[in-house]
Amino acid sequence: MDLQLENSNLDWLGERTILLAPTGSYAYGTNTENSDKDYKGVCIPPIDYYLGLESFNEYNTSGGKNFKNTKDDIDVNIIHVNKFVKDAMQGVPNNIEILFVHPEDCLKITPLGQKLLDHRHLFLSKAIKKKFGGYAYSQIQKLKAKNSNGTGRQDLIQKFGYDTKFFMHSIRLLTSGIEILETGDFQTLRPNRQLLLDCRNGLYPFNEALEMINVYDEKLQTVFEESTLPTKPDYKKINDLLIEINKEGLAL
Repeated sequence: MDLQLENSNLDWLGERTILLAPTGSYAYGTNTENSDKDYKGVCIPPIDYYLGLESFNEYNTSGGKNFKNTKDDIDVNIIHVNKFVKDAMQGVPNNIEILFVHPEDCLKITPLGQKLLDHRHLFLSKAIKKKFGGYAYSQIQKLKAKNSNGTGRQDLIQKFGYDTKFFMHSIRLLTSGIEILETGDFQTLRPNRQLLLDCRNGLYPFNEALEMINVYDEKLQTVFEESTLPTKPDYKKINDLLIEINKEGLAL
């Protein structure tokens, strides 16, 4: 996949991207014929962006939260490796998901990208509960609010009585967090994708949807208390890894 960059000042970005993977429905296995394609990546900017006046946080072609994509749209988000690692340490779902995409599904993995993937389990800790649970809570609140105030995806609301996509994302995030805390491992391609599609396709009435959310929310708390994962990631190991990746990427 060639990166079509709108900002000519970032002509280095394609070459210096060390990892590029699908995200969203195509990564989870919940894509439909109308799903758009999203990609997320990690880059090591040139040395000017570390030692000089240049600055870079991330590159994003998304239209924003109020922009509705069509199946032909492609969104690309590429993040500075330092920001990516810091967010992954906190358990940010999108970052954890990128680290656990099947390698054969990635569009690009350089040797430095592979080094990051080889150490992906360093980022799994009990912090997962707060982030995955927090993102799920946000989806749940949107589900409840938009069902009561008449906003949300009107096509889904008219068909099923509520926004089933919020429901699906809530269950995906909760069950993902449960999997990580229970097993110490993760599959971005969701093993329960049929359940998620059933949620998305309106197989559950609204009251049953809320009941399912409560069941998984309680289970998330239980497995959090029983999990053998560390309370937080090993700062020194990840810091040393990031230094090593940056040094190699900048040829220092």
